[in-house]
Formats: sequence, C-alpha cells, structure tokens
Amino acid sequence: MDFIVKRIWWITIPTALAVLAFQLYWLRTAWQNQQASFVQVVSDGLQKAYDRAVIGSVKQLEGQSLTQDSTEAPRHRRTFQFTAGDIADTLLSNADTGLVKVVTSSSGLRQSNTIIQQNFRLQDVGEDMNRFLASIFAFSNIVEVDTALLHKYYREELDNRHVALPFTIAILKKDTAVTPDEKIVTIRSSSLQSPRTIIARFDGGGTFLMVKILWPLLLSFCMILLITGCIWVLWRIIIRQKKLETMKNDFISNITHELKTPVAILAATNEALLTFGGSKDPEKTERYLRLEQDELHKLQGLVDNIMALTRLEHEEEPQDALEPVVIPMLLKTVVARFSGLPGVQINTSMQVVQEELLTQPAALRTILSNLVDNAIKYTPSDVKQVDLTVTEHPQYYRFIVKDHGIGIDKAHQPYIFDKFYRVTQGNLHTVKGYGLGLSHVKSLLDKIGGTIKVDSHPGQGSTFTIELAKR
Repeated sequence: MDFIVKRIWWITIPTALAVLAFQLYWLRTAWQNQQASFVQVVSDGLQKAYDRAVIGSVKQLEGQSLTQDSTEAPRHRRTFQFTAGDIADTLLSNADTGLVKVVTSSSGLRQSNTIIQQNFRLQDVGEDMNRFLASIFAFSNIVEVDTALLHKYYREELDNRHVALPFTIAILKKDTAVTPDEKIVTIRSSSLQSPRTIIARFDGGGTFLMVKILWPLLLSFCMILLITGCIWVLWRIIIRQKKLETMKNDFISNITHELKTPVAILAATNEALLTFGGSKDPEKTERYLRLEQDELHKLQGLVDNIMALTRLEHEEEPQDALEPVVIPMLLKTVVARFSGLPGVQINTSMQVVQEELLTQPAALRTILSNLVDNAIKYTPSDVKQVDLTVTEHPQYYRFIVKDHGIGIDKAHQPYIFDKFYRVTQGNLHTVKGYGLGLSHVKSLLDKIGGTIKVDSHPGQGSTFTIELAKR
C-alpha cells in the first residue's frame, strides 16, 4: 500500500505543478498582451489628440504676429503672422524682411518676393504642419500647445476607445527622465520632432488591465481550484484507504485470535478426554463437554455476526415481519443474557405509557445486547455498572444505554460506527474484539428505521441514545 501511495504522489504532484506553471505562464502572457495593447491604444489616442491640439493652438493665433528670440542680427530675426480665410492657405517668405505671412487671397501672392511651394489647409494638417514649421522656422519654440485643449481632445479620444481612466498631462523637455515605476502608466508621443515630450499619467491602470483579463483570470482560478480540489479528494481517498487497510489488518488479527482461542480450548479438552482417561470420569467428561459447548456457541455467534453484517450490506437479510414487542420483557431478556458475568450490574428504568412497540424483535434485541456488551467491555473497573433506560415520547421511543467506562475521544466518535473501526491507544487495542459490534448496530437501526447518536468524554463513560419512531 505504501508503495502504491508513493507512486500516486510521484505522478500527481509533478502533474499538478506542471499545470500550475502553465496557468501562471498563461496569465503572465495575457497580462503582457493586454498591457502592450493598452499602451498602443492610449499612445495612438495621445498622438491624435496632440495633432488636434496643434491645429487648435495655431487657429488661436489668427491675426497675431510673433517674433522668434534669437542672437542673430536684427535683419535676420524671423517674425510670424497668421491669417485664416476660406480659400486654400499658402505659406510664403519675404527674403528681404524675413517676414512670413499666411495669406488667403491671390493678390497677397503677387505682393511676395519669394514663394515657398507648400500648400496646405489647417484642418487637414496636424503633426506634419508642426514638424514642417519646426524644421524650417523653429516654429515649435514659439507656439505653445494649449494644455487644456490637449486634455479635452485626449479625453475624447480615450472615450472613443472605451478607456474610462482618469489621467493627467504634462509637457516636459525632451531629455526629462521618468522614473521606472511610472512606465506602465506613462505614455510618450513618439513622433514629436521637438525638444518637448508629452506625458500622460493614468490612475488605476492596473485595475483596468485586470478587468480586461478577468475571464482568463477566472478560468485559470477555476482550473487551479479544480486541481486543488482533486488533489484534496485524492489525499482523502488515500488516507481513507490506508485506514481501511489498517482496520482490515486489525480485523484479520483479531478475528484470528478470536478463532484460535476457542479452537485451542476445544483441542485441549478433546485431548484430555482421549489421552488422559477423562472419558472414564463422568463428572469430568460432562464439565469438558459443557466447556466445549460454550466455545462452540461463541464460534457460532462470531460467524453469525459476520454473516449477518455481510447480508445487511448487500441487502440480502430477509425482512422480518413487524411484531409487537413488550418493552419490560425485552429489557429482562437483555439483562438475563449478562446476569451471570462477574461484577456486572445492569440498572433498568422505564417511563412509558404504552408498553408495546411495533418493530422487529430480533433486530432490537441484538441492538441493545451489542450496546450493553460494549458498555461492559469498556468499563475496566471491577464493578461494571450499566444503565438501560426507556422513555416514551409523542412520536418515538428513546432507548439510552449509559456506562461509566473509559469513554471515547471526540476525534474517534465520527468513525465508531464504521465497519472494522476500533478505538486504539497508540498501536494497542485495550479491549478484545473485531470492530463489528457498533457497525452491526447501525446497520440494524437503518433497517428498522431508527437513529443513534453518542455522547462521550474520555474518563467519563459513554451514552448511546436510540430513537425508534412509533408505528
């Protein structure tokens, strides 16, 4: 059995660990994929929001003239003037004055000395216009993007992408360092060709990603829970099987002892009669024969108990007819069976109005006899006192068998009605037996429709309570 258990664990544990490792790898991959997707989505949204904000900021400069700060001579200083209209916009440069105009009429074109062949409409250009102006005229050093406008457009872009997270936007210098712990919630606009970087910081990004992988997470959790449950059930089964094997071995040992004792007595008495002339002494012969008869009765009772329990388990026990049982006579029969034992004192008490109970007489006698027999066995004192009480209730009769013996620990009480189970002290059984008495009692009670419960404490004895419904 130990070899089989070890083999099962050697197969189960690596398999469970492999499945667990796969689940963790799967979750890690799902998290990384969602994280990359989140970064891509919010980055695209930031880029588009920035393009829209550039256009809006440029439109706000309509009719204004700006002069670029420079260390150059005054005649090389660049001034920018913005004018908007309904016709296609054109950028042009005055080489003499360094004046740049944004005009909307063809007459304006004729007033220029130099024309830059670059036509564009403000509403169709975003980042390209900014890059163009930055590279040609250092425009981005002059025009500042409206942060409030950028925040508004970014909120709209995120809402369109179903990203309902609060955020803050900051415009930093290009070489500004960002702490590593902010990388997950920090987005940079990678296509800006200016000495500035746009940073968007999100609150609750981790929770947002967790919601995104909620179903894979739940599925993985259920699988891990299922695997854990299977291992727990397997462990319980293995422990149960080990207990059953231990009880089986104890039963075989005990039943062998129970069989060897009467067989040895029978062999000894038979040898005395045959070898030592015992048959010539009628008194001795009768004594030996009665001793052999008692041992044969014990053997017969042992075999009958085992066979009866087997039939009950396979539902092969014939159903006896219900008969009225006179309770006082029942108690006298049970007491008479143990009255000849030394030091045994059985006290009976009845509180009944109707003394007849409709049940199976043989089954009820066996139940009470087994309980009284157990009470006597597990009372180590010289005086073995057992209290047998019967009370009548509106719906049922209650039988109580109480002893003053060694008691049963709470840890053993759930198992005492299992077949072959015996309470041990270490590796020793303090009382002879084969672990079938209480199991037989429980089987018979199930057969006649009764219930049994036990109340016991070590050193204070045990109380078995049986309830039989009235018919």
